[in-house]
Parts: sequence; C-alpha cells; structure tokens
Amino acid sequence: MIQTDRLYSADDLYTVLQREDEPLREYDARFSHDYSRCPKTDDRAAYSAFKSGLQSSHFQYLVHNSNWRTYDELMKQAAVHAKAEYFNSKPRPSARQEKSVTKSYPGQTDDSSAG
Repeated sequence: MIQTDRLYSADDLYTVLQREDEPLREYDARFSHDYSRCPKTDDRAAYSAFKSGLQSSHFQYLVHNSNWRTYDELMKQAAVHAKAEYFNSKPRPSARQEKSVTKSYPGQTDDSSAG
C-alpha cells in the first residue's frame, strides 16, 4: 500500500520540478505544498531546491542573478512574477471587439460617421 501522507525531506524537494509549459504560479503552489510537508527542512535548502527546479525563463534568470537571500523574499518575487505571467498570458480583445463593445451602449453614436 502506498503511504501518501508521509513527511518529506530536503532531498525530496529537489524532485519537484517545473513542468514544461507549467505556469510559475502552479509550480510555486506545488512546491509550497510539498515544502509544507517537510518540517525538518530549512529555508536555505527550500530556496535552493525551488531555484533548481525552475524551467528556463526570465524568472529563472532573475533568481540566479538576484540578491534575494531568503526563501520568503524568493516566494514574494515568485508571486509577483506569477501574477504578471498570468495577466500577460490572457488573450486581449481585438480592436474590432473593443469597438463593438463601445457601440453597445444605448444612444451612443459612432463619432467617425458624424461629419
């Protein structure tokens, strides 16, 4: 029988890797969950494991070249970058869609046809 609620060690954290095309926020959440199950693992080991599990990205570059020293600083920056990554990945309405939205208000006229 597989024991699913066992406690993890720092070594186990090094097996938590960001999957290809996995958003940073999902990797962060998975890693944080596993780290919460490692009561004897210190922040320094968690910092190193998180950093080593990152896929090649702008955030990975920032982590390797930053002066962030603590796990808390790293997680705060990961949250900021994950939020930006999320909002930058959302599709934006086209100019045509925006124009149809602005015309949808009752009584509004198209200024370009006025003359």
